Amino acid sequence: MELKDVVAIAGQSGLHKIVGRSKNGLIVETIGTGRRFSTSFQDKVSVLEDISIYTQEEDMRLHLVFIKLKENGNAPSPKDDMKSLRAYLIDLISLDSERVYDNDIKKLLTWFHLLKDVLDFEKLKNAGEESDASEGDEAPAAEASTEAPAEEVKPKKAAAKKTAAPKTATPKSTAAPKANTKGAGASKTSYRPKAV
Repeated sequence: MELKDVVAIAGQSGLHKIVGRSKNGLIVETIGTGRRFSTSFQDKVSVLEDISIYTQEEDMRLHLVFIKLKENGNAPSPKDDMKSLRAYLIDLISLDSERVYDNDIKKLLTWFHLLKDVLDFEKLKNAGEESDASEGDEAPAAEASTEAPAEEVKPKKAAAKKTAAPKTATPKSTAAPKANTKGAGASKTSYRPKAV
């Protein structure tokens, strides 16, 4: 199993594996229980592959955090003391303690313990190496693409000005005002305009 197949759904406990797709959302299976259900457009679904953790240097992708936890071997339980959990992650991945909440740390360790026997860590390592290599290849290509258009810049043609049609004045209405026949202060006689 890979992280791109695993999702977390807001309001649902645990993690879920994507089994299929329906016209309204995803069909998922809860990891551990095997219960299947479908999601809808209203459900907030987060793919674990897209999640990253705040660290002191830069954001670290979740698969790299899982690899470090697996390599260390003795990941603590999410039920341990919060200060010790935070200190463990600060030492392991240089966690940014100011921006990561306690609930996020517990969720991270809970997810790791759910997936440590199911995930293929060799594929995670290879995926991490490929993404690092592709990021390195994209930078020179981006520089080259910005240089080439700079040489071939052609002057833009001036857009033709459009003239607006002259506006015609509409005559003002010469209708007489209506008489005030309702409410307090209304006179018994109606208003008649002078004949022109």
